[in-house]
Amino acid sequence: MSKMEVKDTATLTIQDRTTGILSQDGIIAQKLQNYEFRPQQLQMAQAVAETIETDRHLIIEAGTGIGKSLAYLIPFIIYTVENDKKVVISTNTKTLQNQLYLKDIPFLKKSLGIEFNYALCLGSENYVCLRRLGSEHTYELFESNSQFKELEKILEWSSKTESGLKSDLGFIPKHDVWDSVCRDPDQCLGKRCHYKEECFYRKAKTNERKAHILITNHSLFFTNLASGGKVLPAFDAVVFDEAQTLEDVATSYLGFETSNTKIKYLFDSIFNPKTQKGLLAKFRNLSSKIIKDIEKRLLETKQASDQFFHEINKIFGSESNSRRIRTKNIIFNFLEEPLKHLSGSLSELLDRIKNEEDAILVTSYLKRINKTTISLSFILNHDRDDYVYWIEISKKRRGIRYSLFAAPIEIAEELDKQLFSQIKPIILTSATLATKNDFKFIKKRLGIKDCDEQLLDSPFDYGKNVLLYLAKKIEDPNDKFEKFQMQVLEHIEKIIDIMKGRIFILFTSYRMLNTIFNKLMSNYADINLLKQGDKPRYELLKNFKQNTNSVLLGTSTFWQGVDVPGKSLECVIITKLPFAVPDDPITEARLELIESRGGKPFPEYQVPQAIMMFKQGFGRLVRTKSDRGVVAVLDPRINTKGYGKSFIRALPKCRCISDIDEINNFFHQL
Repeated sequence: MSKMEVKDTATLTIQDRTTGILSQDGIIAQKLQNYEFRPQQLQMAQAVAETIETDRHLIIEAGTGIGKSLAYLIPFIIYTVENDKKVVISTNTKTLQNQLYLKDIPFLKKSLGIEFNYALCLGSENYVCLRRLGSEHTYELFESNSQFKELEKILEWSSKTESGLKSDLGFIPKHDVWDSVCRDPDQCLGKRCHYKEECFYRKAKTNERKAHILITNHSLFFTNLASGGKVLPAFDAVVFDEAQTLEDVATSYLGFETSNTKIKYLFDSIFNPKTQKGLLAKFRNLSSKIIKDIEKRLLETKQASDQFFHEINKIFGSESNSRRIRTKNIIFNFLEEPLKHLSGSLSELLDRIKNEEDAILVTSYLKRINKTTISLSFILNHDRDDYVYWIEISKKRRGIRYSLFAAPIEIAEELDKQLFSQIKPIILTSATLATKNDFKFIKKRLGIKDCDEQLLDSPFDYGKNVLLYLAKKIEDPNDKFEKFQMQVLEHIEKIIDIMKGRIFILFTSYRMLNTIFNKLMSNYADINLLKQGDKPRYELLKNFKQNTNSVLLGTSTFWQGVDVPGKSLECVIITKLPFAVPDDPITEARLELIESRGGKPFPEYQVPQAIMMFKQGFGRLVRTKSDRGVVAVLDPRINTKGYGKSFIRALPKCRCISDIDEINNFFHQL
């Protein structure tokens, strides 16, 4: 770019420059292979640019195929470079995060002729810590050959890797192995560490400080918010992509949790009498009196923990479920005093330690004990009336896990105070943010008081390429569930007989998923039946894409964030409208709060929330312009209930049918 061109562009607004870049004969048209001009993409980019220039917030629904990532990245690249600012781009899924980091942003850096820096921001536990990896203490923690082999593989990899990231390891290490060698903020020596020059996390943070564009995920973003900004560098603007998940992610990261398995892991990390491994083994020669005292306190605390969870078992049982804890101090906190005594004994050990590295190690355990004490106390005492408290019970191979939780019922006020009132501009975007063609629901849930809004349709031809099958003569699941379930099975079998594979079947519960799966397994030996939970999601998707006779059954995680373009997926079956389970503790508490204020929970919360998820499920089918197929909705309420029309109106306009034979005709015409 010449000096004259630089001078000319400097007088242009961000909107002007963005419009020029995305115009029909602009830079993107020249540089992007198979480019097609999309008016909606330009509209979105102009709206983002205007929001930046007017220092406001923006909610924008961008239908599938608009190319929303380029639409927000281009104006923000111009803004951050020209004003020496930072913007955080936050996603919900790794898939989109990787697309931005590995594809979209490198393309723009190469094409735009604008010099800018960008960085991928991950939690510190994703990075190997060279000091911990090289510590003798780490190897003293383990005794099995498999653990030592994994440590050796990590050690060998650490000398070759450029990133130090767990995702680049080439295998998935056991939790306890990686936990002993990853970067732990409580055990970091910082500038005093001998490995500071080689430290992968330190290098990553240096890159983040230099970056104009920070790519992260919602989880880390709200971890940063909850920590008072200690995780990410200071930033000036935010883009929340996949923003439909914000409320749930923020809720989980602004709450408290503990469990019997976490507490046991903490105690065994301090010292496990069976293996004679743990923190105390490192300090055996320092003071036998103090070590014996800690062992005694640890035994008392373990016994208190056993008593505590025995009482939990008596009240809540051992069957897998979730239940509200409605009573303050429902059981006595047997752990409170023993944890304090254990903390006091460890503090005595700390006073004897002269070595800074050892002191930080012991201090990290004191912090973990303190965090456990605070979480237990908060949950049992019901410290805040605006929180919901509950227990989740799950049967595992090694026993029963009891997890205790507390989370804010509403986050709107907190997000307004900590986020939307503090930083401008903030952009929220997704293909599924509107309900009833407006953004009132999500604005209310997130505490957004004033913002610009835009609703953009997808450029795809849904009328031509998508068939919407709405089943009739099926029982209402609320009235006759068993009959409904068998009729759903019959419809699924008919569709499998037509399609022979290339099908996603989306459920709202594992129970129904497992029932249908078991029935299909006995009838379809020639079909590659895949079920969520049997393998990691990425393995299931890889298998699904490789075999055209595949039928994949999934629940919530397969309704959104899954991208299977092309002929691998040509049918999505939605078994039930995705209403949140009303006795889910957080959902139940939200409904009670709305009702206590004189509101109507079903139309005000349950329906709009379900519509957003429904749109996500529908959106799994068409991912590219050439994709075609059928979305089959087997829940009769979409036809029989007044609110059913709201679900249909929320979808792109496509041909609606109720005769299952037309599915066969549709595919024969392709």
